[in-house]
Amino acid sequence: MQKMRASDRKNISLLRKEVIVYMLIGTAGFFIILLGFILKPPQTYYKLKDVALGTYVNIVIGSNKINPERIAKAILDELKRLTVKFDPRNPRSIIYKINEANGDWVSVDEETFTLIKASVRFAQITDGAFDPTLGKLIELWGFDVMKPHLPTDDEIKETLKHSGYKNVLFDDKNMRVKLLNGIKLDLGGIAKGYALEKARQIAKSFDPNATGFVEAGGDIRIIGPKFGREPWVVAIKDPRKDEPMDFIYLLDGAVATSGDYERFFEMNGKRYHHILDPKTGYPARGTWSATVIAEDAVTADALATAAFVLGKDWRFVVLEFPKLGGHVMLVLEGGTIKKSGTFKLFEREK
Repeated sequence: MQKMRASDRKNISLLRKEVIVYMLIGTAGFFIILLGFILKPPQTYYKLKDVALGTYVNIVIGSNKINPERIAKAILDELKRLTVKFDPRNPRSIIYKINEANGDWVSVDEETFTLIKASVRFAQITDGAFDPTLGKLIELWGFDVMKPHLPTDDEIKETLKHSGYKNVLFDDKNMRVKLLNGIKLDLGGIAKGYALEKARQIAKSFDPNATGFVEAGGDIRIIGPKFGREPWVVAIKDPRKDEPMDFIYLLDGAVATSGDYERFFEMNGKRYHHILDPKTGYPARGTWSATVIAEDAVTADALATAAFVLGKDWRFVVLEFPKLGGHVMLVLEGGTIKKSGTFKLFEREK
């Protein structure tokens, strides 16, 4: 891998601004939030657990202005809306519609256009380690319907011909998307992060001083500091044990983890997991888990996938990803841990 170009860093900076500006996320400064809690009694937190985005979700929300139960239910409704909208297997999904268009232009709404464009930009700046066009490959392995199996080498080689982010075309003027070469989109590596950002946006629209967090399948978006002043303590799972291996302290931002323990099957003593290497068509090797802390959940989600795929080139990941806004911890095969210097800043309570 080559070092990240200055233009790439500019692109990711613009990308984060584009996604966040589109969603109109109103972010109150920490000192403003803290002042509000000096004048008011501490919040009590409402907790809501459910299923969305193909996983378990945990919503923890506190507000002195609005009934937090109302906020939590609004967040859950939004998560379920996005679950349907971006599910490539649901006929009601816009992604399903694009995938079934047989290479024709498809008009989409602004939200969809922005997210697909963001996914392609992440593919560009990670040299394809993150790739939203692996829909057919995911189907081949059976991970899309939770019935995984081992394809033949020839099947994988043939299916790889129908992937690649360069096969996604955009018509900016008319807000249209077109897929070439029979590819299929699967935004599973970024849609969850986007949904978590939307969850934060909704909470802040009800109450700018709302605090708490939303967690989906281990990925977390902080809504605000605990009681307006304390960091949330986030446990990072040991990829080979049912226990934490590290703790980080977050006042704001997001954290996402990609691991080979989430969805996998074993055959002849070998583990085959769902995080596929876009270059080989096989599950990425060399990494057990990749955790990324970022200012927003979109960046954390996409870069966690890319960091996992690039794990063998860990020096590049820990040195270059912080320039893209991602602070990384890798657990390599065998259990060796590698971290970017910036990641260590979050391991101490502020």
